[in-house]
Amino acid sequence: MEHIRPLLVKFIYIAAITVIFLSFLLVPAVPLGSSVVIALVAAVVLYFVGDIYLLARLGALPTAIINFIVAAVILALGGSFLRRPVGAGVILATAAVIGVAEWIYFRYIRDEIGTPAGGEELLAAPEFLGGEENIPGDEGAGAPGQEQEDRPEQ
Repeated sequence: MEHIRPLLVKFIYIAAITVIFLSFLLVPAVPLGSSVVIALVAAVVLYFVGDIYLLARLGALPTAIINFIVAAVILALGGSFLRRPVGAGVILATAAVIGVAEWIYFRYIRDEIGTPAGGEELLAAPEFLGGEENIPGDEGAGAPGQEQEDRPEQ
C-alpha cells in the first residue's frame, strides 16, 4: 500500500503529458484511451525501474535521463500497436518532457524529505517512496544507547 501515493502522482503527470502530446498535439490524433493505457504502462515501469531501483543508487539527474530513454522505448513500443503512425519526433518530444517532469518530481521528493543535519544531499527519499530511511554518510553513528568513550569530562 505504500507504493500507491507516489505511483498515483507519477501516473497523473505522465498521463497528462501523453494525452497532451499524443491526443491533442499530434495530427492525426491518437485515441484518448490508447494514450492513457500507454501512460499507465509507462508510469508503472518508470516507477519500479526509476524510483525504486535507480534513484537510490544514482541520484536524480542520471535517473531522469535513464527514465527519458525508457519512456522513449515504451512510447515507441506503444506506438507500434496504434493504427496511426507516431513519428520519432513526437516520441522523443514526449519522452523529453516526461524526463524533465521526472527530474522535477525527484527534486520535489528530495525537498519533501529535506537534507540530513550534516548538510549532505539525499540521493533518494525512501520514506516518501515507502521504504526505510537511509541517509548517506550516517554510517558512523553509533547504535542507540551506546555511549562514546571520547566524551569530554564535565
